[in-house]
Amino acid sequence: MENHGRPTDPYRIFFPLGIMLGVAGVAIWPLYYFGVTDGYSGRAHGLVQSDGFLYAFISGFLLTAIPRFTGTDAPSRKIQYVLASVLVVACIAFELQAFAIGNTAFVLAHFIVIALAVRRFRRRRQNPPPTFALVGAGLVSGAIGALINAFVAWNLIEPFWDLLGKRLLTEGMVLLLVLGVGGFLGPRLLGFAELPKFINVKPSTRERFRAEYAAAGGAILFSLIAEYGFGVQIMAFVRAAVVTAIIFGTVQPWRLPATRTTLAWCVWSAHWLVVGSVWLVAAAPPYRVDFLHVLFIGGFSLLILAVGTRVALSHGGHSLQQERGSWPIRIGLATGLIAMLARIGAPFAPFSYFEHLALAALLWIGGMLFWGFYLFRLIRNRVDLELPHH
Repeated sequence: MENHGRPTDPYRIFFPLGIMLGVAGVAIWPLYYFGVTDGYSGRAHGLVQSDGFLYAFISGFLLTAIPRFTGTDAPSRKIQYVLASVLVVACIAFELQAFAIGNTAFVLAHFIVIALAVRRFRRRRQNPPPTFALVGAGLVSGAIGALINAFVAWNLIEPFWDLLGKRLLTEGMVLLLVLGVGGFLGPRLLGFAELPKFINVKPSTRERFRAEYAAAGGAILFSLIAEYGFGVQIMAFVRAAVVTAIIFGTVQPWRLPATRTTLAWCVWSAHWLVVGSVWLVAAAPPYRVDFLHVLFIGGFSLLILAVGTRVALSHGGHSLQQERGSWPIRIGLATGLIAMLARIGAPFAPFSYFEHLALAALLWIGGMLFWGFYLFRLIRNRVDLELPHH
């Protein structure tokens, strides 16, 4: 297949980094269960996963995709290393429970990504997909959440706002980015549409659709602030309805994939899990933290497997035939789903609660490392192919 990637594409740094940070964030549960550590910090776990694991993949994808969708250049390798270093510092600080330092570092990282994205959008020679209005809303949600977390950590605002800050990152930033990216890539990975050429796209042809997605993103952001900031519980149902409408309008998950590949089934399953999770969270507030893992493990992790594989294959010059019966994706999908069931079953088995957490963590780590080794080989092989030309 035709290769349209470069050895300096940001995903080559940030995807492997994301895997390492994810393993570090989840490892606290088996380490505690087997007595290696005397305690654990659920707060550190959550922040490493959202600000480290998920954000590394977000950065790698956006900084690779936005230049292509806007007809601009990718960030320099130097700024990529700076951003990656800041994320590592943030996660080390979280693991050491130095939350003020960690949250401040993440604020810096997030605003670097925003600056890079805005600069390319302003210099665009073509418009990004209309669903990327949701990406913009996600970046705004992440900025607000990151600042709230930092202000709470530095005792500049009341701890009351802590939950809002965390949810603006997960149910806000990451979910909105998934909806924006998935709304465009989903139908194409499922075989319902082809990737456009993005040549001479006139802004006027997509303004209405972009405005609709921006309004939907604003509604999700408003629902989070109203619910977690001001206790308006009904907003969870409003958010679930908006998320469902976006996914049904873009991905159309009631249709089976037209492309019957492992990757396509992974994308299809992930979107159904996202829809199911937002309704579970709304309907069962006492188990919200647990059911959110349907979103985190079932939705987000599976989409990382699928999108990460497609990016590494297409930008690395590899054949997309590898998506058809991909055992790395199958292993990651199977272990991820079992890990999800173990995690959401934990509160219903109080006498083996931490055993469930350890089992879920080990399954997730195993699947992610198995897939990650495959991903690393794709990235390494593409770089090796480039070496003779330099």
